[in-house]
Amino acid sequence: MPSDKLRKLEIEVNAAFEAYRDMYFEGGVSSVYFWDIDNGFAGVVLLKKETDGAINAKEDVKGCWDSIHVVECNERKSSKHVKYKLTSTVMLWLQTQNVATTGTMNLGGSLTRQTEQDSVIGEQSPHLANIGKMIEDQENKMRAILNEVYFGKARQIVGELRSVESTTEIKSRDELVDDIKRAVASKKGKDEV
Repeated sequence: MPSDKLRKLEIEVNAAFEAYRDMYFEGGVSSVYFWDIDNGFAGVVLLKKETDGAINAKEDVKGCWDSIHVVECNERKSSKHVKYKLTSTVMLWLQTQNVATTGTMNLGGSLTRQTEQDSVIGEQSPHLANIGKMIEDQENKMRAILNEVYFGKARQIVGELRSVESTTEIKSRDELVDDIKRAVASKKGKDEV
């Protein structure tokens, strides 16, 4: 059970992350728990968003985003300096099913990142603001990485497995590129003479 002061902060952070969750996830569930440690406190911020709705009549999409943010705050007794350590894990899974064309695709994975930050605590930058900003920044970075790694890689794999263009179109395009390269090289050679 957290101390009275920490319990008050826990309630404030829970309310703030309810608003954060509604803004970024448009629903879902969030919970924040804090506990006292030597020289400060630690806590966890949990965010979850699930969907099992259909995008349209032909395609069924299910998915889940789980964020686990563990924060440690070490306060220095003699000053208002605080060191925050944040460990964030995002677990993501998606399943699409389009029986008529693509069948079923499952995609899932997780990503963990750590960051540390030294801050000064004051009225302009209380724990709530510092922790909130760290988590928001970390989630945005992780979402971008997941988007690039998982979805970019999935697009690349699908592109290698099945081309939208016919082999005739690809061959014609490659021949055109080769012709342009030769023309540029030929022009470059004439300009140097």
